[in-house]
Amino acid sequence: MTEVPVRGAAPSAHIGRFQKPALIVGVIGLAASALGWLLDPQEFFRAYLPSYLFWFSIVAGSLAVLMLQYTTGGEWGLMIRRPLGAAARTMMLMAVFFLPLLIGMKHLYPWTNLDWARHDEVVSQKLGYLNWVRFLAFAVVYFLCWIVWAWRIRALSLKFYEDRSPFTDLARRRWAAAGLPMIVLTLTFASIDWMMSIEPKWNSTMYGITFTVGCGLSAFAFVTFFLSRMADTPAMAGILKPSHLRDLGNLMLAFVMFYAYTAFSEFLLIWYANIHEEIPHYLIREHGGWGFLALMIVLFHFFLPFFMLLMRSIKDRPDTIAIVTVVVIVMRYVAIYWLVAPSWYGEHFHYSIWNLTSLIGIGGIWLYAFIDQLKGQTIIPIHETWVEEAIREGAVRVNA
Repeated sequence: MTEVPVRGAAPSAHIGRFQKPALIVGVIGLAASALGWLLDPQEFFRAYLPSYLFWFSIVAGSLAVLMLQYTTGGEWGLMIRRPLGAAARTMMLMAVFFLPLLIGMKHLYPWTNLDWARHDEVVSQKLGYLNWVRFLAFAVVYFLCWIVWAWRIRALSLKFYEDRSPFTDLARRRWAAAGLPMIVLTLTFASIDWMMSIEPKWNSTMYGITFTVGCGLSAFAFVTFFLSRMADTPAMAGILKPSHLRDLGNLMLAFVMFYAYTAFSEFLLIWYANIHEEIPHYLIREHGGWGFLALMIVLFHFFLPFFMLLMRSIKDRPDTIAIVTVVVIVMRYVAIYWLVAPSWYGEHFHYSIWNLTSLIGIGGIWLYAFIDQLKGQTIIPIHETWVEEAIREGAVRVNA
């Protein structure tokens, strides 16, 4: 057994101290949200859905980016495989958090009111798809696929840690490659079911891909923020380099541009077609408080991160790239809220205390689960064959 110099322990000591506070905040948030459920069920469910979608987008995006990394390989994923895997394995928790939405469907989706839906000329033709049996069945399939893929990749990674077999690595890569079309397809249908069907008369062929890209952006922003905060800890001392953050910043820039492209293309196609059933979706979102949010999305979801991520000096420094990631994460929530809330409230801007309590409630519990999945592991997957170069450079130490 040869001793190769090691620096970088498991991050338990650093991130573990946030686990209990996250749990406490989450429990308080959910308890307050439960009060909202009792006092005003409709208001609660309409606050709960965008909060759920925000945290879900990080989890789903993490699974997608993880599979992309295993499929393509490359040093850009050196630092993020473990955080992405930890986030992806919380999908079972997101399935539990999805259950209240099934209870509150009548408060969220107009098509559940069959007396109205059957007599509406447009919606009545969609009831073969818009029905609660199909909605529930598809949701079960979605979560089964996501959970199975997340844990199968984890199982193959543990097996590779034990046997170092190229056949195990190949099996893992094949699972990841097969998972990419799976997650694009399931996220597309999930966005149609959970978000677009809030306006059952409206439809867009760009909606699913825009949401999927947004999930990827959320994941990149989250893991980059996580690594930037770990930069000065013993677990990452001497390991995290400017080039690592720069690679993540470049990928985040690509997702910022891709999201802007798909979102603007959707708007442009609907504006140009000028179809009566399609234009109200944007007309509502261009006025009053919703119009202000739309302007904020243009400025802070695209222009600000776009120009900041063009600068190498910002991407190379943990503190500055952390600022960009915080802006992106906040704007991801704003964008999701802007997409779903106007469908219920029309042109009148609305935001309640239950939006905040559900956001921190789900988030606190999720962060607790994320830390639980991650602690006890090194950030660097030191058993991977492509880490040898980093070992030779003295960036990582292991017992080899």
